[in-house]
Amino acid sequence: MLQRPSLFALFGFVALLTSCGTGGHTEVPIDDVPLQLRIERLDRTVFRTAPDSMAFLSRKAGSLYGDFYRIYIEDILQGAPLEDPQLPLVLNRFVHDPDWASTQHAVDSVLGDMEEQRALFENAFKRLKVLFPDSLTPRIIAFNSGYNFGIFPTDSVLGVGVEWFIGKDHPVIGYLAPDAFPQFVKDRMKPAMLVPSAVKGWLLVHYTRDISGEDLLTNLVETGKVMALLDALLPDTDADLKFAFSKEQLAWCEANEYNIWKDLVGKDQLYSKNADVIGRFMNDGPFTNGLPRESPGHIGEWIGYRMVKTYMDDNPDVTFEQLIALNDPRAVLKSYKPR
Repeated sequence: MLQRPSLFALFGFVALLTSCGTGGHTEVPIDDVPLQLRIERLDRTVFRTAPDSMAFLSRKAGSLYGDFYRIYIEDILQGAPLEDPQLPLVLNRFVHDPDWASTQHAVDSVLGDMEEQRALFENAFKRLKVLFPDSLTPRIIAFNSGYNFGIFPTDSVLGVGVEWFIGKDHPVIGYLAPDAFPQFVKDRMKPAMLVPSAVKGWLLVHYTRDISGEDLLTNLVETGKVMALLDALLPDTDADLKFAFSKEQLAWCEANEYNIWKDLVGKDQLYSKNADVIGRFMNDGPFTNGLPRESPGHIGEWIGYRMVKTYMDDNPDVTFEQLIALNDPRAVLKSYKPR
């Protein structure tokens, strides 16, 4: 049987502009980048298959989507092994479940052919190709996960659970259990969050090093690098969407930057390797424990971004390749003096 909603994956998971070669603060030129990107619609392939064609679906989808189709069936839907003879029955039950059919109808109604998102993705990955000439441009595959996963990056595919982005006020969202889907998560389920959430997920997987066991400072800086790069890839996207904050939460951060930093360093937390300390600043939630309820969760993303932005401002010749390769977070810390 298919599992009901349980996982958020990377879903919950600013104006820094760079030049293509030497760092600096100019727009990344993309006019001459020969990249054409499309969004592959696994969600429509599945939900537009007739009930008596479910066995054929797996052969067709395997040809169209390669090994990602196995990942979708076994890891994302958590349905049945791809070779299980019962899989067509499981898929048929999923596709014709009134809840999931209604959800897919909402996806088709709200997102349509996803041309707006396709254009944003294409420009973002053009900028990434300019900043990192050897970078891999992923296949982007849209799927309906039954609210299991919002973003699912692999080595070569950026998977997007499109049902997570149909708008918080859509009636389907109202049916989601509040214990598994608290309001701050539902508030992010809007179409404008799709591209920044997905690109952030790709960067977090492919442009951060393993920092298991490292201190809070390292966590702040590594995440701040990703946010600075995300900002360069999506320069016209509002900052609150990139951070997954509300506009009010972002304004609170900007007004209280010194107080946030004072709280962090005043309790000798910066070099702590304690998981609870790190989680307080890096984990998602409606707000940050110990700070006013106006604060956002995962506030460490914003502090890390502010640290990295200051470092880049102080070192305009540093390229993004050099920034991502930088393994000494104290070099970034030296530039950060919030007031």
